[in-house]
Amino acid sequence: MPRLCTYLITNDTGLAPNPYWGYCTLAVCTPNHQGARLCCGDWIAGFLTRDRDYRFVYAMEVSERLHLDHYFHDPRFHAKRPDLRGDWMRRCGDNFYSQADDGTWKQHRNRFHIGAEFLVKDTRRPFAFVGTRFWYFGRDAICPPERFLGLVGGRGIRVKHDERQAMQFREWVETHREGIHALPNDNPDVAV
Repeated sequence: MPRLCTYLITNDTGLAPNPYWGYCTLAVCTPNHQGARLCCGDWIAGFLTRDRDYRFVYAMEVSERLHLDHYFHDPRFHAKRPDLRGDWMRRCGDNFYSQADDGTWKQHRNRFHIGAEFLVKDTRRPFAFVGTRFWYFGRDAICPPERFLGLVGGRGIRVKHDERQAMQFREWVETHREGIHALPNDNPDVAV
């Protein structure tokens, strides 16, 4: 039975999750920092709180879990390397960590995770989750049915859900069109 990992998104900038270039990826932020041990077939879902309501922002079915250095060097994900001179989508890339031969990490130029504090935090559990099946609603985030509000939780991640409720949530998500529905909520580079 696939597991469901849920969490609250602090900022929906297009960085985490990054639903662009044909893959939804999560290379930094809460599930990674919490050391989520997700496998292929498991699901991740992110929610925002807005106006005292929970909004469903995205879900992805994990198709791969890659070490950050492999993610950086994999040609499939080169478009996800941040280009600070590019358009807003290129600036919010999440593929900006690589390892030297001696194992030390290099933080490449990026828009949102700048400095040693982020380098330590992001590489403590150095994995990227990749999904080819995903639903990203961004600014069109929707209020989930009330029966699913118990899945949302608070700080950190939640992975211990009632299996039946998690399955019903996945079925509800699958009633929506896959892919990108709208722009991010909080990206300072995107005009409202």
